[in-house]
Amino acid sequence: MNKILKLIALICLLSSCNDFLDEKSNNRLAVPVTIDDLQALLDNQTFINTLRTPSILQSSADDTFLLEQNYNGLSAENKLFYAWKPFDYFYSNDWSAAYQVIYTANYCLETLENVPKNVQNRQVWENVYGSACFLKSYYYLGLLWAFSKEYDPKGNNDSRGIVLRSDSDFNVPSIFFTVGECYDEVISLAEESLGYLPETPLVKARPSKLAAHSLLARALLSMGMYEDALTHAEHALAIDDSLIDFNNADDGINIDAPTPFTKFTKETIFYSEMTQKFTLHRASTALIDTVLFQLFEDGDLRRRAYYQPSGKFYKFKGTHSHSIQSLFSGLTTAEMYLIRAECRVRHSESQAAMNDLNRLLKSRWDESIPYVEKIGDSKESVLKMVLDERRKELAMRGIRWSDIKRLNREGHEIQLTRKVGGETFVLQPQSEGFILPLPRDLDNFL
Repeated sequence: MNKILKLIALICLLSSCNDFLDEKSNNRLAVPVTIDDLQALLDNQTFINTLRTPSILQSSADDTFLLEQNYNGLSAENKLFYAWKPFDYFYSNDWSAAYQVIYTANYCLETLENVPKNVQNRQVWENVYGSACFLKSYYYLGLLWAFSKEYDPKGNNDSRGIVLRSDSDFNVPSIFFTVGECYDEVISLAEESLGYLPETPLVKARPSKLAAHSLLARALLSMGMYEDALTHAEHALAIDDSLIDFNNADDGINIDAPTPFTKFTKETIFYSEMTQKFTLHRASTALIDTVLFQLFEDGDLRRRAYYQPSGKFYKFKGTHSHSIQSLFSGLTTAEMYLIRAECRVRHSESQAAMNDLNRLLKSRWDESIPYVEKIGDSKESVLKMVLDERRKELAMRGIRWSDIKRLNREGHEIQLTRKVGGETFVLQPQSEGFILPLPRDLDNFL
């Protein structure tokens, strides 16, 4: 395992430090030590934002399915994966991709200890510190969603979580913490970042107060901490509540194009992409779940923006990135509207929840068809509408797996089923299969 950690460390350094190659040096490598060096490390989008969040979340979820001929073409391991059965995989993977960012964040935090903050460097110093805290929190959360049991706000959270690293020294042994300890760290780091980050970022690949509030809203929702999630969603929307008008090309959308969105959309709060380590959901072979597609009404422009016909089914194309191969997994204002709406209805504010829902839906509605305001006749019906909208709006972003886990914890009894030829694969609501398998490289820790 030490060899793997050393390799990760080497990749982290070399992948992030291209700007620090010194042609005049015999070593040809200058270690980043100044504030500007550290900011450059964190501004390396290829290493920090691109292909970094767990794709295993998306390949495991019920947004897509495979036809029999595509299933038959899978490797033996991927056939097991598709059936939610244990399978082996090794470095490099979703686990290592996220921890490479965490390693870099830890390196920046350690280096800052030797760089005094002063009047001249204060703004950059604080941005580096806050960004490093945010990135650790952000990538820890995705790992927890994938590889740990869901958080229970009323129960025991002592089951195995993930590894928490506070330094970049690969000689320090890695230790698994409990689910409760890990979620506490996610929240603590995100809250810490709020005191240092600017309200909005220079570029949307950088963290900000807006992003930190949004991350806290996302994390707390997944924990079932709805009142706190509401607070942070409100803070986020107070900073930026803009939505893309799907009728307006000037808002950066071309709904009939193969890639309808630009990389940094009007709604993007923080940009990240899933890895391509797990590909059962890739658009070249996977088809959109028919139940999901049927949720969309005829006047909803997301049908055209997010999906394209593929025989009698549909494929996904609506990622908020530059390529269908690079699925967007970041934070958006639309997600904050949905978090606020869900938390409001759970807090018995159904009309306020419907206001959020209608504002979001209007921005996606074909202007040639009159929009009829949605009305909920009970708390239960409003909650169902909000959850359906989460399913529609946030599909293919790596979020659905966490939603299923928390909703099943609350008794929704969502059973996942995949059918191939004469075989039916089922994942029961309380199955241990919702805790996805760790890489085999980590066996020595368990």
